[in-house]
Amino acid sequence: MNQEVCIIIHGFSGNPWEIKPLANALEQMGYQVITPLLPGHSMNKEKMSKVTALEWIQMIEIVVKKAMAENKKIHLMGFSMGAMIASIIANRQQVSTLVLLSPAVYILTPKLLKLKAERFFQQNRKTFSLSEQSPLNNQSFIRSTPIYNVFQFNKIVRQAKRIFHHISIPICIIHGEKDETVDPRSSELIYSVASSTEKEIHYLPLSKHHICQDCEVQTVIQTVIGFLNKYH
Repeated sequence: MNQEVCIIIHGFSGNPWEIKPLANALEQMGYQVITPLLPGHSMNKEKMSKVTALEWIQMIEIVVKKAMAENKKIHLMGFSMGAMIASIIANRQQVSTLVLLSPAVYILTPKLLKLKAERFFQQNRKTFSLSEQSPLNNQSFIRSTPIYNVFQFNKIVRQAKRIFHHISIPICIIHGEKDETVDPRSSELIYSVASSTEKEIHYLPLSKHHICQDCEVQTVIQTVIGFLNKYH
């Protein structure tokens, strides 16, 4: 399995901590796992204010192309906005499978990108350490996310919505039914329009937006592993 790599993309104003339990489980299964930090997603909000949607896409495309150059089988995954970026890249590059976690098509409230994320970190501040390697486990960064970047987020969403019907590789979609940030109908839309003949959708009855850090994370992990096992 050393020729198979899982590239997992975090969400807007987020970091690899969001998908860390899944990444750790896949590494234990023998996959090479790459969890890149999107440009601008550091503690320096001035850098964030200058980054564009195109830079986010190009950065992931570079990571994918490098793995392709090493003749590795690529499983591309993304959480929230990361799922949208993953979809865009899957339409451009020859990856083997696509896993979308809480894909962000329909946003529930205009202010969710700041307020919901801030509330999430406030509620979960006791469950993780601010000293982790992830640089964004910090509420102040989320509060200070420039509105310019919200527009860049929207560019990603609009671009992804235009290409879902072109996706034909095996696809697995997972969404929490109690998602307070992204309407679960987002996953239903992607599932219905994707051209893939091999596609599956799973709903988690107890989970909110951050499904890899919620009460059904083991179900997420087992679902993803079961999906990947079909396409060795």
